[in-house]
Amino acid sequence: MIDFENTLEESIATAMDSADTAIVPFLPYILQDFWEMGTSPEVVIDFVVETRHATSVQVLDLGCGKGAVSVKLAAALKCQCFGIDGIPEFIETAKEKAAEYGVDALCRFDVGDIREKIRELGKFDVIILGAVGQVFGNFYTTLTTLSEHLSPEGIIIIDDAYIDDASTFQHPSILPRRELLQQIEQAGMELIDEKTNSVADSAKEFGNLQKRCRELMAKHPEKAYLFEDYVKNQATEYDVLDNKVICSTMVFRKMYVGEKQNNI
Repeated sequence: MIDFENTLEESIATAMDSADTAIVPFLPYILQDFWEMGTSPEVVIDFVVETRHATSVQVLDLGCGKGAVSVKLAAALKCQCFGIDGIPEFIETAKEKAAEYGVDALCRFDVGDIREKIRELGKFDVIILGAVGQVFGNFYTTLTTLSEHLSPEGIIIIDDAYIDDASTFQHPSILPRRELLQQIEQAGMELIDEKTNSVADSAKEFGNLQKRCRELMAKHPEKAYLFEDYVKNQATEYDVLDNKVICSTMVFRKMYVGEKQNNI
């Protein structure tokens, strides 16, 4: 069992590319223009259709945000989805969207720390960790933790980034692809599929973030530094994602003893 040193607020702030937990209460306002937050529901749907039977699938959506992936997955495939996120306002939106799409009977959403909540859960056919960063630790720790809750033929879908092996770019939390593959193998998993992608409409997304932060500066001038720093961090993050790393939605499964690794 892993004991995490950082708090839920610190984990959320880090996932949202901030070093200051004071930003956390303002994230619902800053991100009010977003429903889909990082991971493409359509890509996830395609992966589930390709690797699983489309019926009777139990899905765990960790760091589900406002529920876009779970809601659209349930609407498309009629599967059962359980989403967990640490921001209550995001969960409220997820529930509203599930009702709007007519899948509230298929989707359940809870507020909580996914690092703690997962310890209480059983097995799932699909586990999704969508664009939330290294909440559980590095890839080895993440896959080792999640695989304990994976059904025998289940898959893990992670949206993250890695550095091309030919690149000289370095980042404290983003691995070169070769190191990523090593950690995957050490965890007893194999990468069976992936879809690389760019940050869609990044200029529009950043513009919305900047607009909302400016509004908060006007409302809370004493905290202007907080929102200015957040905008700067986001500008750096978008530049990294757009120009320096490979963003990828990856599919993993358990690699059984004697099975030849099938890294793509």
